Amino acid sequence: TACLRLRGGQACTLKLPAPKPAWATRQTPPGVVTAIDDLLNAHPIDEIAAILNSRGLTSGEERPYTRLMVDRVIRGYQLRPRRDRLRDAGLLTITEMATALGVSKTTVKDWYHAGIVSGQRYNHKGEVLYQPPGPNPPALHQGRRHEALRPA
Repeated sequence: TACLRLRGGQACTLKLPAPKPAWATRQTPPGVVTAIDDLLNAHPIDEIAAILNSRGLTSGEERPYTRLMVDRVIRGYQLRPRRDRLRDAGLLTITEMATALGVSKTTVKDWYHAGIVSGQRYNHKGEVLYQPPGPNPPALHQGRRHEALRPA
């Protein structure tokens, strides 16, 4: 409450609601947290920031989202990381994929970039989790180019 004395001796009492604490004004809106949780199923963090910005969503401080801000929301609200979600879906690490195919990790990376094996990027560093090899996995063919190895 605030008591005011106006010109002429008139007194007035104002009752104003208490202002929000600073942390509450900066808090991430609940709709954005839900959107981030949904987008984690299909996109890495840097793409999520770009999608949120393209939708016109902003942080509690009315700033556009960055990769670090999205990462902080994921940790702060204890959302399940993208890597864990992909691992639960059965995707393999590069070491597991190399062991399953009987090749080196470098060969797995080369085959991924050539489109021979498929996978999903799970972070901004370009790290990938790979789809398990099916009943007809690729094999080493020394002396042949990758274009000849691509599945039809």
